[in-house]
Amino acid sequence: MPVFNEHKTIREIIAKVQAVPIETELVIVDDASTDGTREILKSEYEGKPGIQVYYHEKNKGKSGAIKTGIPHTTGEIISIQDGDLETDPNDFIALTEPIKSGEASVVYGSRYLQPKEESLYFAYKFGARFLSVVVNIMYGQNITDEATCYKVFRADILKGIPLEYDRFEFCPEVTAKVSKLGYKIKELPMNYYPRSFDEGKKMNWRDGVKALWVLVKFRFVN
Repeated sequence: MPVFNEHKTIREIIAKVQAVPIETELVIVDDASTDGTREILKSEYEGKPGIQVYYHEKNKGKSGAIKTGIPHTTGEIISIQDGDLETDPNDFIALTEPIKSGEASVVYGSRYLQPKEESLYFAYKFGARFLSVVVNIMYGQNITDEATCYKVFRADILKGIPLEYDRFEFCPEVTAKVSKLGYKIKELPMNYYPRSFDEGKKMNWRDGVKALWVLVKFRFVN
């Protein structure tokens, strides 16, 4: 769980993750929060069973926090969980099943496969769908939501991928690299409750441009 300035939601999302009726461990990486999130983690969650907490002294970005957390995981399946309330951790039950059964090695939750899809900013939704089309064309996948938070991996696969970027490039980088390794990404519906930029949403159109460049780079340059 990469976390940056989520003091309003951190307690609730941790509780939701721990309430999921599957065996879990939670590795939290605070990316130099300045709003009290770090203090909450230090006082309430350090040393608690099933939770590990790590801290960045300088803000590195979401991908940087994910890179810090991955080596500390001990389970056979790794999933990314944001520190906000846009997603429902109960979706882990369905999203991990194809990996447990051996049907797939990489599973993405898709916000666009839900019958009652929650509304997104038009530009954000357009960008996310466009990036998915790019992935499908350049990497031979068949996905609808490249930018989804819920990316679930067989742990040995994710731990074996050298991640280069630190900001929001985790999604395109890991998608490109698992694709080049020959893994087909399986998608399943996920619940999604989008928040506004006023409520703390951090991605913007510049991140979409960077994501496109990363996909092109790893397809034709690296």
